[in-house]
Amino acid sequence: MSCDRSAELLSAYLDGALPPAEREALEAHLNQCADCRARLESLRAVKHALARLPSREAPPGAVRARVESLRFAHRTSRMRILAAVLAAVALGAAGLFLARRSQAPTLTLTEELVSDHLRSVPDAMPAEVTSDDPQQVIAFFAGRVPFSPVAPVFPASRLVGGRLCQIDGRLVQLLFYDAKGEKLSLFVSGGDLGEPGCREARGHHVCTRRIGGRSLALVGKVPAEELLHLLDEADRSSPARNRDRG
Repeated sequence: MSCDRSAELLSAYLDGALPPAEREALEAHLNQCADCRARLESLRAVKHALARLPSREAPPGAVRARVESLRFAHRTSRMRILAAVLAAVALGAAGLFLARRSQAPTLTLTEELVSDHLRSVPDAMPAEVTSDDPQQVIAFFAGRVPFSPVAPVFPASRLVGGRLCQIDGRLVQLLFYDAKGEKLSLFVSGGDLGEPGCREARGHHVCTRRIGGRSLALVGKVPAEELLHLLDEADRSSPARNRDRG
C-alpha cells in the first residue's frame, strides 16, 4: 500500500469503518511506515480534540470540513496532507481554548477514560493488535509509546488486544480484557492518570494505581473492589516487584 492510499483511509480507520481486508492492509503499512504512523496520531489528536468539545456546541465547521477533506487526500501531495492535519490540530486547539474561555463544561480525566472505554466496547475504536499473548501485545507497543510497555495478566480475565490512545494529550497504551463476558479497559501511561484510588463516571468505575513507574487505570462496569483486586494482582506480578524480591 502506498502512503497516498494510506492517507485516504486513515479517517475511516479511526472511525472503525474499514472492511477487514483494507484494515489489515493499512495496519501492515503502518507497521512499516513511521511517516504514516505520525500522520495517524496527528489525525487521532484532532478527533480527540473534537470529542472533548462541549456537546451542546457544534464543533467549528472549519474543523469538521478539514477532517473530512483528509478522506480525499489522494489528490494532494504528502506535504499538503500533513499541513492539513496540522491546521486541523490548530483549529481544534483554538476551539478548546474558546470553550474554556466561555467556561463551558469539559471532560474530566475520569470521564475521558470512561468515554474511550465505551467507544472500544462496541469496536468503535477497534484493536490495532489482537492477541491473548502478552509478549505479542508488548511487541506491538514497543517503540510506539514513550515508556516501556506492559501487558499484565489478570486472574479470570483474558487479554484480547490493544491499541494506541491519547489521554489528556499523552500517548498511552489501551489494553482490552474479557472478564467472564465483562469488557475491561486498562490504560497504561508513563505520566499521571489520576490519584491512586477509585472514581465513578457514567455508571463505570475507574481505579488507578502506580505500578513499576507507570500509571495504570482500569475501567469497567464492575464493582470497584474487583478492579482493585486485579490491580493488586498486577502489582504483585510486576517485573519491578519481582526484582525487588530477588
